[in-house]
Amino acid sequence: MVYYRDTSGSGYQWRQQALTRERGQEIVDAGAAVERRVLAIPADRSYITVEPGQTAESYTAGLRQKYITALVLAGAYVILYAAAWCVIWASRRKIQRTGL
Repeated sequence: MVYYRDTSGSGYQWRQQALTRERGQEIVDAGAAVERRVLAIPADRSYITVEPGQTAESYTAGLRQKYITALVLAGAYVILYAAAWCVIWASRRKIQRTGL
């Protein structure tokens, strides 16, 4: 994990997951500046940081799309699971009827 802090003293922080400890160290050693946009959440007295080109609307739209995709995939899995059990049940029933 690579942690970034705002140098102006405002207290903003951001972290990025590195695949390995060595890759994280390379990122730190490079010392490259990171541009992030801060979106405040007044009700929670907190904030999130997003890519510079994102707005609150585009950020939430991206999250919504990600969660909808996960729900659709989970629903498809449940339907396929139920269909497989129906096929198994039907084949067992057919075997019982024919006496094989």
